[in-house]
Amino acid sequence: MKITGIKTHIFSSQHRNAKRNWLILRLTTDEGIEGIGEASMLSHDPMVATLLHEWTEAYLVGKNPLHHEVHWTRMYQDNLGRGGRLFSTALSGIDIALWDLRGKALGVPVYELLGGPYTDRIRVYANGWYTNPGLPEQNAEEALRVEAQLAEDRVAAVREAVGPNVEILVEVHAKFNVYTAIHLGKRLEQYRPFWFEEPVSQENVSEMKQVRDNVNIPIATGERLYTKFPFFELVKNEAVDILQPDMCNAGGITELKKIAAIAEPQHIMMAPHNTNAAVGTVASFHLDAAMPNFLIQEYHAEFYEPHYFEVFDGLPRQKNGYVELPKGAGLGLTFNEEVANAHPHMPLDH
Repeated sequence: MKITGIKTHIFSSQHRNAKRNWLILRLTTDEGIEGIGEASMLSHDPMVATLLHEWTEAYLVGKNPLHHEVHWTRMYQDNLGRGGRLFSTALSGIDIALWDLRGKALGVPVYELLGGPYTDRIRVYANGWYTNPGLPEQNAEEALRVEAQLAEDRVAAVREAVGPNVEILVEVHAKFNVYTAIHLGKRLEQYRPFWFEEPVSQENVSEMKQVRDNVNIPIATGERLYTKFPFFELVKNEAVDILQPDMCNAGGITELKKIAAIAEPQHIMMAPHNTNAAVGTVASFHLDAAMPNFLIQEYHAEFYEPHYFEVFDGLPRQKNGYVELPKGAGLGLTFNEEVANAHPHMPLDH
């Protein structure tokens, strides 16, 4: 079997508090089998699509799709833009499609190729249920002080509303400096958050370690880190408790499996980030099932418009905080092109 080309599609949906575009790719072969991947960057998707077509022609056409490690390494090593979000997203999408192709060719689910499932269902958490109230008049030091108080009040209100038996996950998106993150983290400890996500800049390992050393809440980060290398630095420096690489941005199934292996000896858990369409979501499910240090999976799906669920057949829906393992060969998804075409790329607000 040889790769013959690629097809790309961008479709959109309205989240309750955001617009989203997703980039889907299909690697074609001379045996008629197609591998479905996703390379959604949440911005500049047409640019990623152009890169996907260039890479397919330069690196993949005429090659064996089962050699996914070789293809990953060549595409990574041969490009000066390696390690950034753009190139890593394109690489991720191709890698996911190659795994889907491999599973379809062998007639087994991807999780079987990854060593088999540790579980028959995946724990998921809801994200996207919130709104984003802003305070435009805030600035500089006033903003830091006011946001810290507002954040505590929000967490306190949620804890009171849901009671003691529901997990609360606090995300900060790296908006704070070290002092503010520690100050807020200590105030939030009494509400027993499941984790404190991206309290400071994800690129600065020493800052993350300072927060972890001073706050008694598990520290999570990784949605804006790409390939195994920055994750290794976090693990080596004992700066984090939970890693959150994104399937569609950090290097695909091949790379996330290696990130999980780096984390495992220090008993660091994996909770993959996910704001993706069905492909990235289901690819994450397959890997989640095969990771011994899997913790929980982000799951946005229930907060999109109905057509989100019609673009693909085969997306497991959550029930009582869990999803069942995907069924079928490869990822187990079928792409409905007409539905995707009815919801084309839409411009995003800044």
